[in-house]
Amino acid sequence: MSSFEKTDGHGIGDGVVHDDIDMDSESLCSTPSSSGSSRSSYATSLQSFTYSNGRRYHSTRFLSGDYFLPNDELEQQRLDFYHHTFLTILGGKLALAPLKEEDVKMVLDVGTGTGIWAIDFAGEYPDAYIIGTDLSPIQPQWVPPNVTFEIADMEDPWDLFYKPNTFDYIHIRTLSGAFKDWDAVLLEAMEYLKPGGYVEFQDYGCEAFHTNGIPENSKFDEYMRRCASAAEKAGRSLLVAQTMKKRMLRLGFDDVQESIHLWPVGPWPKDRKLKEAGRIGQFAMVQSMETFCLDLWTRYEGWHPEQIRQFCAEVIHEMKTVKGYYCEAFVIYGRKPLSRGDTAGTTTNFGYEITMN
Repeated sequence: MSSFEKTDGHGIGDGVVHDDIDMDSESLCSTPSSSGSSRSSYATSLQSFTYSNGRRYHSTRFLSGDYFLPNDELEQQRLDFYHHTFLTILGGKLALAPLKEEDVKMVLDVGTGTGIWAIDFAGEYPDAYIIGTDLSPIQPQWVPPNVTFEIADMEDPWDLFYKPNTFDYIHIRTLSGAFKDWDAVLLEAMEYLKPGGYVEFQDYGCEAFHTNGIPENSKFDEYMRRCASAAEKAGRSLLVAQTMKKRMLRLGFDDVQESIHLWPVGPWPKDRKLKEAGRIGQFAMVQSMETFCLDLWTRYEGWHPEQIRQFCAEVIHEMKTVKGYYCEAFVIYGRKPLSRGDTAGTTTNFGYEITMN
């Protein structure tokens, strides 16, 4: 990317406006009440942190039990490693939806995290304007001129932020566990996409697999199952990716496509690309081990923090010593109909390489 500019700060509508795109508040906001000082007040209301078990969380959503992942530096590192893992698994592609550069002008990155995907996408699509939303202002200030970051809770009605038919592409990645009602989120995406625009979901399935079947007394499998169980109790399922294709079809998206990719846990595959994905992916999972379970298990499973840390250490040891573990990474995208009418979707399994050194 050719240049970076410093934004004025985080907030709804803050950031640098791309010269070629009309981004004034009237063009994006659905009502006068969602612009100006009220939008700034909304953003300010979300910018508070709290600490628990040695980790930093978003105050409002954490204290209400609505969001169990932290936003501190360790979590930011994890998010960036997951970004690189997905890039490796997908052959360097940021998106699998059939986007045409000349048609992509407005992009929404829901739950942008550190903003790394939005910044990379801005470099590949210099004529597009990318808005990254997140609960927490953890994104960099120096960004490309066609990127802005906004503080927003995307479980709130989207008409607080935008007008319908605004976006050509909406990107949603690694947000399993973030929303209670995924149908509602997808319907909002449908409403705020332009006709013919795409929504794309990327995540791993939060299930453990092994090339020879799950070993008896597997700590890694127990960890995954406990996380999924506690998240269900919280009303924020981690088993979302497996349902996304059916959801999109049921809600009326056209041309729904699903691809399932191997996410190795460790550098055990012979294939060079998968070996690298496994190396990065294993490190990302080690980083995320406590992240996913610390709040969930203390709140819903009755575990103490030290119990959790001891168990996580055992899981990490198993991940590093037992070859053959993997997860499944899902990519599902669908198109907002140009007119009403459904098109059957397809699923592609991208040739699992299960050969070990």
